[in-house]
Amino acid sequence: MKDMINTQITIKRKLKKKQYPNGQLAVFVYNDYSEPLAEISIMNNSVELALDEFILKDYAENTQIVQKLFESELIIPTDRFIIIGSHLCLICQIKF
Repeated sequence: MKDMINTQITIKRKLKKKQYPNGQLAVFVYNDYSEPLAEISIMNNSVELALDEFILKDYAENTQIVQKLFESELIIPTDRFIIIGSHLCLICQIKF
């Protein structure tokens, strides 16, 4: 399953943007068939973000997906972080 996800991201690298109810950017990874693979963003009301920034969920099932997106430069890390629960989450910019 992990190899399949990695292959799909390497081949197409489809990202889709939406908005959370609070206006922050929601980012989703889709496969070749326009089916969602992962939500790589998190909503949080306590942080201000630019229009092209989002809070990255890079743990659990997203670990390998996020690495591929960094390698392809579709998401760009900033120097800002936020703690959500017990996780230190990176704030990233989306490039497209």
